Amino acid sequence: MANRTEREIGGYEAEFVSTLPNEYECPICQLAYRDPVQLEECGHRLCYSCLQELRRRQGECCVCPLDRRPVSATKMFFDKAAKRAILSQTVKCCNWKRKCDWSGELSSLEDHLKNCNFEEIQCTNAGCDEMLTRRSLQYHLSAKCKLRIVSCSFCTETYCYKDNKVHMKRCKRLPLECFNKCGKKDIAREEMSVHLNTCPMATHPCSYVDVGCDYKGKRDNLEEHYKSSVQKHLELACCKIRENESRTVCIDGKFIWKINNYRKQMDESLASDEETAIFSPVFYTSQYGYKLKLKAYLDGRDRGRGTHLSLYIIIMKGDYDALLDWPYNMKVTFYLLDQSERRQHRSHTLSPNLSLPNIKVVFNRPIGKENLGIGNPCFVPHELLDSGGFVQDDTIFIKVALSSSTNLD
Repeated sequence: MANRTEREIGGYEAEFVSTLPNEYECPICQLAYRDPVQLEECGHRLCYSCLQELRRRQGECCVCPLDRRPVSATKMFFDKAAKRAILSQTVKCCNWKRKCDWSGELSSLEDHLKNCNFEEIQCTNAGCDEMLTRRSLQYHLSAKCKLRIVSCSFCTETYCYKDNKVHMKRCKRLPLECFNKCGKKDIAREEMSVHLNTCPMATHPCSYVDVGCDYKGKRDNLEEHYKSSVQKHLELACCKIRENESRTVCIDGKFIWKINNYRKQMDESLASDEETAIFSPVFYTSQYGYKLKLKAYLDGRDRGRGTHLSLYIIIMKGDYDALLDWPYNMKVTFYLLDQSERRQHRSHTLSPNLSLPNIKVVFNRPIGKENLGIGNPCFVPHELLDSGGFVQDDTIFIKVALSSSTNLD
């Protein structure tokens, strides 16, 4: 054990049971000789390493530190008798202050320390720098180390303890309280959507919510609502059609996507085994321009899975493609809009660059219904999205701004 019983320079720094005789103490390091060397000219002894260090410092004019006589490299020898005498001395364990009661010959100390329960060692988990006594290691590995592997108490998955919060955020079997406060508190996350469909306290939105009806009620009340609101629903549908006709074309190169029921859609994404995407309404860059749509993964995809909102733009086959320049060359900037007074929007810009491998299939004129999408799998971290002013009234807004690009190769 080079860190305890072996030293680069100097003698044995051990706790001797009996006072070490002066004749076994090196005059340079003032410790028990380690590999003692006797000088023939004067008979004095030194640790071999101490002598080497002395010669390194003094050079050819090296002298004995006791009587100042010159030291000859050819007139010295290892004193085996003194070495045996020193190694036979009784010492305490280096960890005697930690209550280790071992004692034995100095020659046995190294072997003892390899198994001493009071010896300080580093945690055996890769990446953990924790230092602890050997007898504490097992408890540390099983209950304290942040890098230990644990099994989820709700599902069969194993993971690193430090990632516990990340796992619990995604655990499909984590017990949750009913969102409707019906009294059930042990609903597995993956079963929540099924429960909400039958929950006695569930309120369901009107089927015409997408055209602007804000009515919500229990299932029994919805039928009566539909019967009494036919005219209202017709008027809302007409207004929505007129609104969509005016908004499916970008105004000043900008399009805003309003995502309602954000929490519910996020929960559905978390509960799904697959990467779940939602799509914006289709829009044109101008009256006779490119046809586009946005694609969002609320729970992320690829390297953003489980940690980020991922966002992509897709070029679709449009009515006026024959009149347009190809490949598509407009710069695209995504925004997640901050609805608070701070207006600290998050943005990411894409500039078409056809020199990148396989990128032409994204920006060329579509042959099928639509091209592959391009975007940012790590657009906005979930922690930032949930902590800022981006979610208001269970709604988020995503804006895309389109402008001429100068980076097309």
